[in-house]
Amino acid sequence: MFSTGGLRIDQAPPLSLPFRFFVTAPFFLLLTALSLLFYGPDLFVTPLAPETIATVHLVVLGWVCMIMFGAMYQMIPVLAGIPVPWPRWVPWVHGLLVTGVVAMVFGLTTGFHPWVLSLASLSLGGAVFLFIVPVLTALIWAPSRHPTVIAMRIATVSLLGVLLLGSGFLLEYAFGFLDLDRSALVTTHLIWGLWGWVGLLIAGVSFQVLPMFYMTRDISRRQSLLILSAWSLFLVGQPLALFFAHSNPWIFWLPVAFFSLALLGYTANIGSMLWERKRKKMDVTLRFWFLGLASGLASLATMASWMATDADSTRFLFGVLFFFGLASSILLGMLYKIIPFLVWFHRFSRLAGLVEIPMMDDLVPDFSLRWQFPVHFLVVATAIVAVFWGGWPPVTQLLAFFLAADAALVLYTLWFALGHQPPQQESIPDFASFFKDTAWMAEPKDP
Repeated sequence: MFSTGGLRIDQAPPLSLPFRFFVTAPFFLLLTALSLLFYGPDLFVTPLAPETIATVHLVVLGWVCMIMFGAMYQMIPVLAGIPVPWPRWVPWVHGLLVTGVVAMVFGLTTGFHPWVLSLASLSLGGAVFLFIVPVLTALIWAPSRHPTVIAMRIATVSLLGVLLLGSGFLLEYAFGFLDLDRSALVTTHLIWGLWGWVGLLIAGVSFQVLPMFYMTRDISRRQSLLILSAWSLFLVGQPLALFFAHSNPWIFWLPVAFFSLALLGYTANIGSMLWERKRKKMDVTLRFWFLGLASGLASLATMASWMATDADSTRFLFGVLFFFGLASSILLGMLYKIIPFLVWFHRFSRLAGLVEIPMMDDLVPDFSLRWQFPVHFLVVATAIVAVFWGGWPPVTQLLAFFLAADAALVLYTLWFALGHQPPQQESIPDFASFFKDTAWMAEPKDP
């Protein structure tokens, strides 16, 4: 099913560590569906409306980041070859992240109560800080020098920048002290969060995950480092260009050119790897990857249009293409590989060859495999229609239904996989008794 060459499977953390994040994430997607039903067309009026910001962060922090936090704890020991230190902090990271998202949504939708927003800022800041410190420590000391590790480092530093700006925004909402170029800061917050943290982490992990799960060729180190270099120039250069573009408008587009080359180079390499894969069978999860790559290119074109036209509709379209089309599609594709692999590895791998155990494909329900992609495709398509129709209530309600179905299928898959338990200990052969019973087969000693 996959190749594990060069990976440190023995370093994998306990199953409960990443799964607490995986199980929580779909519930925030359900809350997003409820928000769509409750606020309806009001969410599509302006991107900076409080209800819109709250709903977007239900997706960003509650769904996307929740999965990515759990995945990072799992992937760093395996891909980078070093365990994440201070694992006792993980329940605190999870609890503070949940508390912070809930407090943020409640505070933004109930009149900017200052103490609730302060709680959200402190909780989210604490969660990200307790996540970044051990993760960045592990990545700095990691023995692996694979481009995936380099991408993880850059993505984690980007997350730190997102934390600092986001906490400042929440406190400014509460107490009103921020006297800076708010538009430039919001754009920087978006760039570091969307393309620095989410986008770059997905791109970096794919360098190793695709050869592992789909038997593709490895991307060359030179190509991957060129992609990461151009991507990093964008992350550093674009915020600077935002502050100097007033006097020299052409400066604004220079970092975008680097990023366009990085994203096009990444898409061309990954598309080629998937097309030339050794395992030619069209895996259901591959459909998520192709949808994600196509959405990524479309979101890049939309981002350029957004910067040129300054229209709110292009901002909404970019958000839909990025969060539902790119990020969610690829995360779902990886989850349908990671979930059965982790359950099989932790519960059944040691029993292979001793007793009858399920295959990894047996740990994913056929119902979910059949319907998850069509339902998610409908989420993306309906969200695009909702943007162009200004959040027309029937379309918004339909989007909420498909989004809830998307989350429900993920929850069902998790429940189904975790429901498989290893056989009882007494059913495992006792090798000590085997050798005892066959002692008579030893050659007789000379008298």
